[in-house]
Amino acid sequence: MTREIPFRLSLVVPLTLAMAACSGTAIVESSATAVTVRYGSLDGIDQATQIAQKACAVHRKTARLRTTANFGLSERYGHFDCV
Repeated sequence: MTREIPFRLSLVVPLTLAMAACSGTAIVESSATAVTVRYGSLDGIDQATQIAQKACAVHRKTARLRTTANFGLSERYGHFDCV
């Protein structure tokens, strides 16, 4: 006995995975001395910097961009020092 998957249902999994890949800007790692922020090509380093500034502000510090790393369109990382 085999079942056929409806066409609409067969699109759900690929679309869900695509949306997860474009999940937006997020803090990956944070401490009193450094913050790493993941961002996409649409978000840009400016939005990542704003998030890093907020994370460093908790420790009464400001974020300074140390390096960036690009692993494709959806995987970009900004590494910030909290100074």
